[in-house]
Formats: sequence, structure tokens, C-alpha cells
Amino acid sequence: MLSRLAHCESYDFSLELETSLARAINDSTTTLTPLIVTGEGNQVFHVEWDNLNKITTNVHGPNVVNRTAGIMVQEVKLGFVATHSDRTLNVYERSKARSLKADGNQSLPPLTIPQRCGPRFPKGAVFTPRSENYESYLKALLEYRLWSVARIVGSSGDGQIYPGFGGFISMTGNCPERKSTIDYFTPIDQPFTDYATVAELLEQSELATEEVGQKYVLSTFDLGGCMKALPLIWKFPDKYKYHVVTPGAFHTAMNCIGMLTKNKCSGS
Repeated sequence: MLSRLAHCESYDFSLELETSLARAINDSTTTLTPLIVTGEGNQVFHVEWDNLNKITTNVHGPNVVNRTAGIMVQEVKLGFVATHSDRTLNVYERSKARSLKADGNQSLPPLTIPQRCGPRFPKGAVFTPRSENYESYLKALLEYRLWSVARIVGSSGDGQIYPGFGGFISMTGNCPERKSTIDYFTPIDQPFTDYATVAELLEQSELATEEVGQKYVLSTFDLGGCMKALPLIWKFPDKYKYHVVTPGAFHTAMNCIGMLTKNKCSGS
């Protein structure tokens, strides 16, 4: 924030501005800020959650402050001009009052799943790509098979050397015509690995998605988050019938490298 202001203001001002923004969001009746487009302008709305732990050291030794943070990622339809006139944040008068009091989130009630269950697919479900997606599905499948054959030929079918994260073959895409809109959820001051925390963030994600006007809730977690979110969705399929949970691409790549090299990738 100070770099944007070019150091023309003091650190005290930046803290004051950050506090005002937080108050405006907390006092708002909506989950979204004016940055997020609602209605027909939305193309796809997607949320991502992960732990945001802070390691501190004090007179008692090292300690960890557990927090769970989430972001909203939205793609807006090309040519759509957002006015943001329907949603505004509260305005506060500038004050020199200071306080060390923290109004953090209230503790969530504990939640446990005594008997975990797997996914239950409906009768007559067919696991084939939809007709409108069939062409792109075949293209991706062909690229994967060509990549596999190239690796086998290059290694003579024996002892393939795995290149690591920096050696992944990537395709260069076109520059997007419009940048994604990124906004933030209010952090949850509890561990990301608790069922209660995951249930709360799923609810917040659903409320935000409904406000945007999108039917399906698209969420991304790391492996640990998926191991908590999926059992909840499988246990209560009617409640979470519109939720789609996927592991992040980065975490998937890190776990893949870890399995092939037998070396745990830090932070994966």
C-alpha cells in the first residue's frame, strides 16, 4: 500500500486506511465489494481458500496463529461495462482514535463426522463428456497422449528422468483480453484443517456465488482442504449439491513430483 502511495504518507496512515476498509466490509450487508460484478456481466465466479498461518516468536518460544483466508476470482464477459452503482461501502470520518481491541471472529462450534462416506453417484449416471465439450476433451486427451509418447521415446522406455517443477512442458497461450477480477473474503480466525472452518467457508462461498447470480459454487483447495471438504459434501449431498471442489493445479503438480521423486515438496 505504501509503495502505491510512493511513501507520501506515514505508516500510521496506511494502518488507518486498512482499518477503515476492514470496517466498511464488516459493516456491509453484502459479502461482495463493488469490484465483483453481479448478474448478466458475470462469466464465471470462482473461490480459492487456503491456510494463512503466521509464525510468531515471543518470550514463551515459537507459536503459530492459525487463520484461513479466501479469494474471489471472477471473469467478466467481454464488452460488459460495470457501473457498481448498486453496491457501495460505508464511509467513515477520519479519526485519531486508536485501540488495541480486536473484534475477531467468534469461535465456530465444533463439527465432527463420525462416519465418513464416499461419493454416491445417481442411478443411470453416464461418465462421458457432454456433447458441447467433446471436441475440447478430445484435443486435451490427444495432447496428453503425445506428451506421454514423447517421454517414452526420449527415455527409450526405461528410467525416465523427471524434470522437476521448472521442467514441466507448458503451452503458451494468448494474452487475455480482460484481466480477472480478484477480491478477498474476510479471514476466518481458525485452523483450515477443522471441519467447522471448512463448513463455514463453504457457506460463505455459497452466499457469495448466489449473490453474483451463479448456480454452481466452484471452490479450489489444496490436498488437505479437499480431504476435509469432500467428506462434508459426500456426507450431506443435498446441502452441497451445487458445490464443485477441485484441488489446485500447483498443489497437484507438487504432489505429483513428490510421489515420483520420493521427496516431499515443501509447502505442497
